[in-house]
Formats: sequence, structure tokens, C-alpha cells
Amino acid sequence: DIDLSNFPTKDENKDEDEKDSDGKDNESAEKKSLDTAEAMDMCNWIKTTLGDKKIASCRPSSRLVSSPAIVTDNESGAMRRMMRMVDTSDGTRDGMPLPKQNVEINPSHPIIVGIYNMREKEPVLARVLAEQVYDNCLVAAGLLDDSRTMLPRLNDLLVSLVKGVEHNTSKGDSEDKKSS
Repeated sequence: DIDLSNFPTKDENKDEDEKDSDGKDNESAEKKSLDTAEAMDMCNWIKTTLGDKKIASCRPSSRLVSSPAIVTDNESGAMRRMMRMVDTSDGTRDGMPLPKQNVEINPSHPIIVGIYNMREKEPVLARVLAEQVYDNCLVAAGLLDDSRTMLPRLNDLLVSLVKGVEHNTSKGDSEDKKSS
């Protein structure tokens, strides 16, 4: 079992700059959703960042609720596997290249909003997160031929998360020592 009770909650993790002079939470400090212009900017960034070889189009969607993004108008995973079996009957195992995908993003999903906000401050991490979101879309659609290709990226993201928690914990410890 994994015990997540040691991780700070959203309210415990707020910085002082996110509170106004009265000590109340400042809701405007944390953006809940991207507006139309920001969503289009995010789509253009995703298309540029992931490349024209992967993305045919990207657009914001209001139909997504729990997913950060989805690929649409794709061929089915079962059809791709069947075509790959037919094509590899001659002994070559190169596989069929994945065609460009049409991506729809959820402009109100915390992952998309977070990536949008970190593009300038942490461009490498933002790019890695965008690649992972894209691969998650492919997995959900049954189009990722070998999911092992994303394991190194997932491990890098886990290391970043652990380092971030360690940094926040050590920052909190030093603040506790200052106050005592």
C-alpha cells in the first residue's frame, strides 16, 4: 500500500505570495482554466514542440472532462495491428509508422494549465510533460505500438517529482527553524 498522507495537500502547499494581505487565499494566483486565446497558444506550442511528424492538428475541446487530451479521427488500434501482421508476413519487423494525429486538449485540465504556466520557466520539463500527455493519448486510443518507449521519460518525471517534494520539505524545515 502507498501512504500519501505525508505529501502536503493543496492548501498546505500554498506559498505566502498566493495569499493577500489579510492572509486569505488569492484565487486569481492559481488559474483554473485557459481562455480561448491561451488555449490556441497552447495548441500551437504543442504542435511546434512535438513536431509536424506527430501532430496534424491541435485544438481546444470542451467535451473532455477528466482527460487532459485525446487523439481523434484515428484509425483503430486493432486495424493497425492487423495491417502490421499482414505487412510483416514477409519477415520484416519494421512496423508501420504512426500517421499524424489530430489532438484535442482540455483547457481546464490541471495538467494542461500547469504545462501552459511552466513553458517559459521550465521549458525542458514542459516539453517532457507534453510528450507524456501525447503518449498517454496514444495508449488510450490503442495506438502506441510499444509502451516501453515511454518508461525512461516516466522515470525522469518521477525523479523530478521526488526532487520537488524533497525541495519543498527541506524548504519547510528551514522555515520552521527560522520561526523557532
